[in-house]
Amino acid sequence: MTHEPKIPMRPEDLPQQRIHEVVELPERPAEFNFEVGYGCSPAGGLPKAGISSATFLCQVEWAWSPMNNRVDAYYLHRGRSKWSLWTKYWDDDCGKWEPGGIGTVNRPGVNQKQAATYLLLEFWKFDAQDSYVDCYHWINETGYLSVAEVTAIAKGVW
Repeated sequence: MTHEPKIPMRPEDLPQQRIHEVVELPERPAEFNFEVGYGCSPAGGLPKAGISSATFLCQVEWAWSPMNNRVDAYYLHRGRSKWSLWTKYWDDDCGKWEPGGIGTVNRPGVNQKQAATYLLLEFWKFDAQDSYVDCYHWINETGYLSVAEVTAIAKGVW
């Protein structure tokens, strides 16, 4: 079953972000052969079932102005030989969530928490450098990653 992102419309719909525990990121595997970037997905592309079988990680939002924002939800899919990071972003032109592959890493020696943490960290590093994206403005939803973990990942980037 897939997690369909929901855009919060009121401040009380957001997860608590002002007070949270401080966590350390899991140890980075010695062998972490990753690829990140827009359109980066395993050779087969989108999994046969879409990303419905993927694990929902979190959703973050950038809000630069009332007419200029970005909402991304992140998912981790366990393939036969690779972990793949996917995003669903809100496409205003068609009024729906669109999926896109944004990262992969070989599975041997990399557990789910490490894949989720370091693929998201490396993608945000890529996006910050390639697209000059600053840190998100708030976390809309949590899933596999808690507010504290998403914040720790962001601190490793910005």
